[in-house]
Amino acid sequence: MYVFGTQYLRGATPARDQWLRDMENMKEMGFNTIRAWLVWNIIEKAEGEIDYDYIDSFLSCARANDLQVGLLFHMHACPAWAVQKYARCFYVNEDGLPFEPAIRSNTPSGGWPGLCYDHEEVREMEARFIQGVVRETRKHPNVAFYEPMNEPHQWIDFRRKPNDIFCYCPASARRFQEWLRKKYGDISALNEAWGHGYSRFEEVRPPRWMASYSDWCDFRLFNMDNVAEEIRYRAELIKAVDADRPVVAHAWGGGAITCAQLGGMAFDDWKNARVMDKWGFSAFPQSASDCAALALGCDATRCAANGKEYWQAELTAGMNGTGLWQNGRIDDCTFNKFSLESIRHGAQGLMYWQYRKERFGSEFGGYALTDNAGGPTNLTRCAARLCKALQENEDVFHYGRQEKAQVALVFSIRSYLANWCASSRMDNKFAVDSASGYYRMLWEENVPVDVLHEEFFGDLNAYKVIILPSPYALSPKCAAALKEYVAAGGTILSDPYFGAFDEAFRLSYRIPGFGFEEVFGCEADELTMRQDIALHSDSRTLRLQGNIHRETYRNVRADVLWRYEDGSPAILENRFGAGRAILSGVNLGLCYSSRALISEDASSGGRSDGSAPAKEIVTRLMEQSGVRKNPCTAPGVKVSLMETGDACDSDAVILINSLPREVSGFLDLPRACSAASVVYGKAEAHPDGNRLSFRLEPDQSAVIRLLHHA
Repeated sequence: MYVFGTQYLRGATPARDQWLRDMENMKEMGFNTIRAWLVWNIIEKAEGEIDYDYIDSFLSCARANDLQVGLLFHMHACPAWAVQKYARCFYVNEDGLPFEPAIRSNTPSGGWPGLCYDHEEVREMEARFIQGVVRETRKHPNVAFYEPMNEPHQWIDFRRKPNDIFCYCPASARRFQEWLRKKYGDISALNEAWGHGYSRFEEVRPPRWMASYSDWCDFRLFNMDNVAEEIRYRAELIKAVDADRPVVAHAWGGGAITCAQLGGMAFDDWKNARVMDKWGFSAFPQSASDCAALALGCDATRCAANGKEYWQAELTAGMNGTGLWQNGRIDDCTFNKFSLESIRHGAQGLMYWQYRKERFGSEFGGYALTDNAGGPTNLTRCAARLCKALQENEDVFHYGRQEKAQVALVFSIRSYLANWCASSRMDNKFAVDSASGYYRMLWEENVPVDVLHEEFFGDLNAYKVIILPSPYALSPKCAAALKEYVAAGGTILSDPYFGAFDEAFRLSYRIPGFGFEEVFGCEADELTMRQDIALHSDSRTLRLQGNIHRETYRNVRADVLWRYEDGSPAILENRFGAGRAILSGVNLGLCYSSRALISEDASSGGRSDGSAPAKEIVTRLMEQSGVRKNPCTAPGVKVSLMETGDACDSDAVILINSLPREVSGFLDLPRACSAASVVYGKAEAHPDGNRLSFRLEPDQSAVIRLLHHA
C-alpha cells in the first residue's frame, strides 16, 4: 500500500458532525491514511480527565471507512488548568519575560507553545498524558503510527524582529550548563573556546542581546540536541505502551537545509531522524517556480532518513492564503508538479495539508483540498486520480529506486549558525540561498544529488563532485574527510571563506582553514562585498548578478580559471594528490538561487531568475569531472527513472514539463523495454529498445510504466 491521504483533525476542525461524511468521501477518493492531532487542551480540558470518547469515536469512524490513522501528540497546546497551575514553567525570553501561552496559527485552541519541557514536572505531565492516551488507542487496529511532536524544533516568536528565541528559564539554563560540561569537560577549555573568564560552569548563562559566534552557536547546538532528546523521550514513552506501531516525525517546511530561521529554531533533521522509525518533512510551495526548493527538501530529507522510509508528510493541498488574504486554489498542472516532484525523489508516503478549511484562528479559511463545506474541488479530483494511479502501480513505486547520485552538496549546519549570528540573528537566508542555487543548477539538468550533513556522512568516494556552499564554519570532521577525498581522486567545488571559523567558531589564522591552503593552492587575502561581478578568461567575459562576496587570493600556486576585472584570480583549480580542488571567490550558488522558501511561516524574501553565467561555470565543471549528462533531450522536462531490478516486471518514468508549451524528446534508458503505458497524466510515449520517445502537453506531468524486455 502506498501511503496516501491527508491531515484531517486538529482540535475543533472539523466538527464531529462532519466526520462521517468527510471520511466516506475520502474513502471514495481512494485515500487510505489520515492524520489527527491529539491537541492536549482539547482532550484534557480538566486535569486528569482525558476525553476518550472523542478519540474512540474518531478512530471508530475512520475504521468504518477503511482509513488508517496517524496520531500526533500536540503538547504545545497547554490546557488552561496547566497554564494556571504551572506558570513557573512558562518559556522565558532573553529579556527574562515569561511567555504566557496563547493562540498561534497552528494552535487555534490556544495554549501555544505549551510549557518548557526542561522542567521535570512538565515531563511527568507529558508521560501521564501520552501513555494514558496510548493505552486506549492501542486497542484500535487502524492506528497506523504515532508522532511525538509536530515538526520538532525550538519555537521562536515570529512577531518580533529579530525573532525572540527560547528558552532562558532556570531549568533550561541548567541543562545548557550540563551540555557544556559534557562537551568541554573543564571550564578552562570553555574559556579558551569562548574567550571568556568563567571559574565554574554554574556561572555560565545562555547568551543574550548582541550576537557573537562561539557562545551563541553553542547555545543553538545545545538546543538542537535538546529537541532531539525530547522527541526520543516521547518516542520511548509511546513504545513502552505500544511497541507494535512505528513512531514517526517530520521536519519544518523544507527541512533544515531550506530553513531561513534555523539559527533560532534550532533543529537538526539528521539528529531527529535517528531517533524515529520513519522520517518526513512538510512543504508549502506556492507556485511551480518553487519546485526546485521542494526537490531540495525531498533529497535532504531522504538523506537525513539514512535508508529509513521517508514521507512527504505535509504537502500543501494547493490553496494559498488565509483569512482575508487569499490567492485561491492552484491549477491541476501545478498540483501534479508538487505531488510528482515529491514522489520522484523517493517519498514512500504522500499526505496533504489539509482536507478541510480551518474554521478558527489565523489560518481561517486556508489550506484545504475541499471547498468551505467539504465539497469537491479540482484539488480533490486531482488527488483522487493520483491516488488511483499510485495504488494500481504500487509495485513499481514500492520497489523502484532512483539512480545513485554522482554529486553531493555539503550541508554545514555550523555555517548556517554563523550566518545567523552575522545577520544579528535576523536569518540565515544567505546560506540557504547558496545551497539552493547550486541544487537548482543540477535539478534543471536532471542530475541526482545527495545532501551530506557535515557530521553524518558515509563514503565520500561514491561521488565524482562534492560542492561546498557557504563553508565558512565547516566542521573539522568534514574538512578532514574532504582532504582525504580529494587526495584519493575526488573533486570539490567550494564557495569563498572556506574554514574561516575554526572548530570553536574563532577566526582561523589562515584561510582556507584546516590546512586547506595546500589543497586549494592559495591563501585568502581579503573578503569584500560585491553584488555584481564580471569574470574574465582569455576569450570570454561573464557577468554575474546576485552575488555577495568577492574573495581575493595571495601566494597563488593553483591554476587560474577566471579572473576579476583587475586581473586578479577569482576562481582557482588546484591539483592535490590524485584529485582537484576548485575554489571560487564568488558565490556561484547564490547567484543562481531563486530565493524561494517553502515553509508556511516565512516569506521568500524576494525572487530571482538566477544568473545564467554562474550555472554555465558549474555545469562545465561537472562535465569535466565526468558527471553524467542530462539523459533527456527535451528542454524544461524534469525526469526520474524508478528502476525495480528483478522485483517486478516494470520500471516507471516520471516526466514533468515545466514549460508552457508542448515538448517532445527522447530519454535514454539503462535497459530495454518492450512496452510503455501512460498510467497518469497527459502524454504520448513510445519505446524503442533502450530509448523512450515522448510528447508532453504544455505544463503537463505524466507517469509512464515501462514493461521490461522479455
